[in-house]
Amino acid sequence: MKWFLISLVCLLCSLSLVQGDQAGDLYTKGTDAQAAGDNATAVDAYDQILTNYPTASFTDDVRLRAGIAYIHLGNFTKAIDRLAKETQAGASPEFRGVALYYTAMAQLSQGGKLTTKAERDGMFSQAIGTFTNLVDVINASSRPEDKEMLEDVIYNRALAQFQRQSFDDAEKDLLQLLQQYGASLRRPDYFLLLGSLYASEVNDAIGAMKAGDPVDKIKALAGKALDAFTQISNDPNALVQANQANMYRADILYLIAQIDLPDTSGYAKALETYRLVHRKDDMISLQEKRLDDLRAASAKARASGVGSMLGSGSSRLIEREEGRLADLKGDTDPIIAALIRMSECYNALKQCDEARTILHRLVAHAPLTPDQRREVDFQTIFSYVLGGQTAKADAALTDYLAQHPNDKQAESISYQMARNLLDRRDNEGALKQADRSLKDFPNGQYVPDVVALRAQILTNLGRVDEARKVIADFVAQNPQSPVAMQMMLTEAQGQAASGDLAGALASYQKIKDDNTAGLLQATGAAGYIQTLQSLKQYDKVISEVKAFAAHYPTSGALPGVLVIGGMAMDQKGDMGGIAALHDEVKKYPKDEASPFALYYIVNSYQRAGKVPEMIQAAADLRKTFPAAHSLIAQAADAVSEAYMKQKKFDLAIAEYKDMVDVPEPAIAAAAYNKMGSIWLASAKAKGAYQSMQTDQERTDAQQVLSSADGEYLQTLKKFPEQLNAVADAFQGLIDGMIQRRSWGLLKDADFDGYLAKLGADLTTPEMQGRLELARAGLVFFYKDGEKQYPQALDRFKKAIDANPDLQMDRQEASQFGELLIAGKDYARAIEVFTALGQATTDDPAAQADANYGLGAAYLAQGDVAKAKDYFVKMQSAVWHPHLLDSQYGLALAAEESGDSATARQIYAKLMRAPQASYALQARAMIGYGHLLEKAGHALKAPNQQDIEYAVHYYRQIHTLFSGAVPELSAEGLFLAGQAYAKAGDRADAKTQYTDLKNSYAQTAPDWTAKAQAELAKLGP
Repeated sequence: MKWFLISLVCLLCSLSLVQGDQAGDLYTKGTDAQAAGDNATAVDAYDQILTNYPTASFTDDVRLRAGIAYIHLGNFTKAIDRLAKETQAGASPEFRGVALYYTAMAQLSQGGKLTTKAERDGMFSQAIGTFTNLVDVINASSRPEDKEMLEDVIYNRALAQFQRQSFDDAEKDLLQLLQQYGASLRRPDYFLLLGSLYASEVNDAIGAMKAGDPVDKIKALAGKALDAFTQISNDPNALVQANQANMYRADILYLIAQIDLPDTSGYAKALETYRLVHRKDDMISLQEKRLDDLRAASAKARASGVGSMLGSGSSRLIEREEGRLADLKGDTDPIIAALIRMSECYNALKQCDEARTILHRLVAHAPLTPDQRREVDFQTIFSYVLGGQTAKADAALTDYLAQHPNDKQAESISYQMARNLLDRRDNEGALKQADRSLKDFPNGQYVPDVVALRAQILTNLGRVDEARKVIADFVAQNPQSPVAMQMMLTEAQGQAASGDLAGALASYQKIKDDNTAGLLQATGAAGYIQTLQSLKQYDKVISEVKAFAAHYPTSGALPGVLVIGGMAMDQKGDMGGIAALHDEVKKYPKDEASPFALYYIVNSYQRAGKVPEMIQAAADLRKTFPAAHSLIAQAADAVSEAYMKQKKFDLAIAEYKDMVDVPEPAIAAAAYNKMGSIWLASAKAKGAYQSMQTDQERTDAQQVLSSADGEYLQTLKKFPEQLNAVADAFQGLIDGMIQRRSWGLLKDADFDGYLAKLGADLTTPEMQGRLELARAGLVFFYKDGEKQYPQALDRFKKAIDANPDLQMDRQEASQFGELLIAGKDYARAIEVFTALGQATTDDPAAQADANYGLGAAYLAQGDVAKAKDYFVKMQSAVWHPHLLDSQYGLALAAEESGDSATARQIYAKLMRAPQASYALQARAMIGYGHLLEKAGHALKAPNQQDIEYAVHYYRQIHTLFSGAVPELSAEGLFLAGQAYAKAGDRADAKTQYTDLKNSYAQTAPDWTAKAQAELAKLGP
């Protein structure tokens, strides 16, 4: 900071220099040097006067000038010393006020140079005391020159109070300035410091914030800061300050965005505000023009006689603005800091490509400081992590450690990578990164956190015993570590996740009952209650909830615990449960548990069949928590289902109308698809096309299908990145075509062209590629589509080769994999299904697709053991179109391993399952027959009354399904013939082969050829 020089007029006469001209010459030398900016020469001359001519009549003036010169030299201690005599109560009023001012400024500046907080605060306190003394002097003075200083004095006292973090005192002074000097051109400085004060309080509050703490106070402080900075941003006379204010305003929005998660809209607001920050060169030009204008105005004022011996307010303002210009020229470009923050916002918004675009340009073109380069490299790594590009993140981290070997952030990057991979449910990647962190930083400060994270990852991977060992070893070696209790909590969570509810209950109880657990004690108690709820021990839940509320009335977990209590009451049939949930919502309207409480009420009424009450509860949820889009969408599902049962399709559609505009793309895309499915259900409800009585009815029916198409196409156009929704949308279009086929409006041969016409507006290369895959996949919906599998596989390969970067959605990958299996390209099928599994770790349906595909591929190439592993994983799926097929694979595996009892049980279930296809039932019959034959029951035994012999099941396929599954029917007859032939029954054997040849000569030629060969062996 620069300060104004005081122009003092010293009336010197020849009589005053009785000691000769030396003192006067030194005085002239000093003042001339000082005017020329040579403060070193000036202080040398002044100190000679004070040492050699202490009684000179102008020593008061010399002390003042020496103090000011030492300030400009940065020697604040000497400045304070030289000014000391002029600050005393008996000093001349002409000099005392100015000396106090510069003494306080020197103390303020010296405080900024000191290294320890105690030293700094001590010096700032001295400055505050001096400024306060000066305020008293000014208030008691009648001198205009003293009065003129008051505004500067109060501002700089506020600055000293800010530096000492006496925020309340600083705020009082700044508010006084804003009220008392309403027309001051320095108001932007006051708003800037006031906003910075509030911003510091926001930052401190967020740093001290604990989980569950209320955020109202923090947001109120942030609002004050934003208001102050906005005052500057809108001031046309505060160019430099406005640029700073926009940067600070964006920083506040960025800070607040962190406490609003998972809502990321705050980052978007911060991003837009960072865009308002100007480049350094632009600001320099603007500031130079402002200074020219101020100098011109000052010159005009002097010409008219305005001013004083102490200098006018205009001159002080000019000097301050000159200081701002010098700071601008010397500082780093503010746009660099703004761009780095913008990249952080893009990362927070998961727009990682945008973040890297900024970061790469900064590296290529911006003069980065070492700290800025570290931050750029850090954000680059983080963008790879958030974008799921684990290999690139890992490589970038290696480079980072080489380029910044002493950076304390490096360990945190490694930990955050592991944490983020875990959040993305990439447990394998997270474990790899955690292991690397422990290897790279074996003695780092994050080791306990990484070990705790590693235990959690192992638990998620089902490696519970390993996780428990990690926890036990760490707790044994570090019993007093704050992380030890966290690990116990992790163990409890792992036990609950693995289904060991009794173990989880015991572990949570240990934490709950441990009075040394600190904040985790309440977390343990909450986990204990949740586990009791899972165990359906509702009475204990209710009593424990009451105890929790009494012990932890301010816990952030209390709202969620109260919700569990209300649920327990409801599940006991106590109608007070609904009232308890409503009460929780009223008490804690801003807690994240409250929207779920209202959603649970919707669900409760749905289970009870209370449709009007359910509809009202869903409306309450929508009105009370309009931003709880996920829960609102689930409530809309319940309400629309009820309306559809009542054939009120328009009301069912209305539930989703406003959901298409929510900021979460996954929810908006799903809303379009659900409206499409309701239109489709409405069309199906119209019945057979031929039964429609009038042309208008038929036209209306077709229009309903067109409306369904329109909704699905909206998903494809607006949300191409939402892969699950895209898959569902294409399936919806195909379902519409199937409905048209049932009405006689389309034939299988029309499907390809009709789908191409529907997708004509999907013009991006990516969507054109997906459209081609969907058209190729139509073979799965043709009545005899299997015959066209080779051509479909060829189309898939060409479309994928033309779009090598295309990430296939669940349906595309499943269809491509099945076609590859049919084409016996098992290796590539395994690659496709493996990639699907890795890309969809958070999608149970896609995981089931991947597991089935891998099981089917391994089974087809004869690796039954590997197939079994994937088919076992399939059994956790609630429903899957191939769930029964996977059970057939398990039967084959059991048969191969010699477990005939299990295999026989599964075959028996499948061949009678009404949901099983004819082909699957037929394969199960063949498998069941094999087992009977191996057990010695190939033919019906004499006097046998039951049907438990192989030939019966072999022939049953031909009897029941005939032409529906010709290959399997023929195989069954052939196996029956083989069984009879082995038993020496040539006549019955010939009958089976003859039936096969007569029934399936055209549809199963390979089996027919084998039958003819066997007939030839048997002879006439």
